[in-house]
Amino acid sequence: MILLLGIAVLAFAFYEAYLKHPPEGSIASYAANAGFSGFELVEAIAIAYAESAGDPNAVGDLDLGRSIGLWQINLRAHPEYSEQELLDPQTNANAAFAIYQAAGNSFRPWSTFNSGAYSNFLERAGNEVPQEGDNGG
Repeated sequence: MILLLGIAVLAFAFYEAYLKHPPEGSIASYAANAGFSGFELVEAIAIAYAESAGDPNAVGDLDLGRSIGLWQINLRAHPEYSEQELLDPQTNANAAFAIYQAAGNSFRPWSTFNSGAYSNFLERAGNEVPQEGDNGG
């Protein structure tokens, strides 16, 4: 009986610490803190995985103006950001949200959205986002 109670307490603690709120330092937490919510949060996470494989230090598109960080923010298209700023995951997420809003709440600025490549990461992304109304059991 005590063992079952202990397991229940651990399960609840896991729910409170991880499922109810994404863990700090996760792509989900950066995206949520930036302002993404609902299904757009899932899409944003999936795009980050498709763009950078989840690597906050990723640098790509070297001949297209360098794209930096989780959401591969292109420096040529967004000179308001520096490479150093965009290597910070939260700043990168904030920039991604600003770009998303400027595009009319659309992910069209990301090639992995337009190509559909992000869809390969939707299930993984969805598993990282707590479900509203989820009570842990």
